[in-house]
Amino acid sequence: MARSIGMAADATVYRAVITKQLRDGKTVTEYEGPYGGIGAARARVSFWTNYLADYDDEGERTGTSRASGHVERGTVAWEQVEDGDTR
Repeated sequence: MARSIGMAADATVYRAVITKQLRDGKTVTEYEGPYGGIGAARARVSFWTNYLADYDDEGERTGTSRASGHVERGTVAWEQVEDGDTR
């Protein structure tokens, strides 16, 4: 998904690292971002944690799927890409 990230060359960026335990028992890690603010990355961790938390009629977790995660901070180094450069 394309994003408009207009930020300074030395700006701090954030990403959400989401670890999902799927119903079939498989564990996958996915990365979302970069985001210009820590709140957006934290919101994605919260979204997936809540979205994959299955509950039964009594409000107890069923244990069929789960997500957890954390936020990572980094910086980017922008450089111009010349025509024909495929790396």
